[in-house]
Amino acid sequence: MDLNLAQVFLALWHERSVSRAAVRLALTQPAVSASLRRLRALCGDELFVRTRYGMQPTSRATTMASVLEECVDTLRGALGQRGEFNPAFSSRSFVVGCDGGLDYALGPYLMAKIREVAPNVTLTARAVPADTMNLTLERREIDLAVTIYPLTRPDCVALSLASYGMVCVGDPEFVTLPEILRLEELCQWDQILIEGARQHSVFDHALRNLGFSRTIRAVVPSFGHLPLFLRKARTVAVVPEYIAHAFREMTGLCVAGLPDIVGPREIRLLSPVANRNDAGLCWLQGLVLDARHVWSV
Repeated sequence: MDLNLAQVFLALWHERSVSRAAVRLALTQPAVSASLRRLRALCGDELFVRTRYGMQPTSRATTMASVLEECVDTLRGALGQRGEFNPAFSSRSFVVGCDGGLDYALGPYLMAKIREVAPNVTLTARAVPADTMNLTLERREIDLAVTIYPLTRPDCVALSLASYGMVCVGDPEFVTLPEILRLEELCQWDQILIEGARQHSVFDHALRNLGFSRTIRAVVPSFGHLPLFLRKARTVAVVPEYIAHAFREMTGLCVAGLPDIVGPREIRLLSPVANRNDAGLCWLQGLVLDARHVWSV
C-alpha cells in the first residue's frame, strides 16, 4: 500500500470532506478524489459515502481508522518527526467535543483566540451527549474531548483543567440575589431545570438528603434556553459556574453563590495518544489548557 494513501484516508476520516481533506494535505480536490478511488479499489469497499452530513465512513473504514492512525503515528515517531504547524498560515479544521454545556464557555474563547493567531483555521465546538462521548472518541469524530464526567480511555491522556461548583442565576429585572444564597432561600424561588438533569440531578439528590426540595416550574432542552426563559418570569436556575460565567458576560444575568453540597467537580481534557506527533493538535491542546480562566465566575 502506498503510504500516501494512508495519509489521504486519515485526512478524510478526520475532515469528512474531500475539499477539507485536500486543504489539510495541501493537495487538489481531484488528487484526493483519485486517491480515494485507489483506496476503494484496494480495500474492495466504498470506505466513505457521501451524505448530507458529509463523507460518512463505512464500518470497514471505522475498523481501519484506528489501525492506520497508530501505524502512521508509529512511523512518525520512528523517524523522529513531530510534523510542522504554522497557525498563521494553516487552513486546517479542528473539532473539539464538549459535554455538560462546556462549549458555552470554551467555544467563544477558542474562536476569539483562533481568529487572532490562526485566521484561516476552522473550529467546530461540538456538543456531545455524555453517553456518546466514549463512542465519539472511539470513532475519532473529534480531535479533543472536554468533559465533566469521569470518562477514562487507555488510548487517551487525561489532563485536569479546573474544578467547578454550582451557582444560582437570575435576571436582575425580575430577581434580586445576594452574593451567597442559603438553601432555604433558594428553595423559595420557582426554578428552571435542564432536561438532561431531570432524572439524575446530583444537586437535587444532595438537597433531598439535607431535607430540602425545590419547585421546578419549567424544563428546557439546554443551557442555551435559560437566558430567554429567565427574562419572562420571576424564576432562577442552578447551573455550573462556567455556565454562569458565560451567560453573565453575554446577557447580564446576576449570579449568587450556593453552599457546596455536592463537592467540587472536575473538568478534564481527553487527548488521544495518537495526537502526540501531530503539531497542529498539540497547538490546539495548548489553547485549551490556557483557557483556565473561562471556567469560574
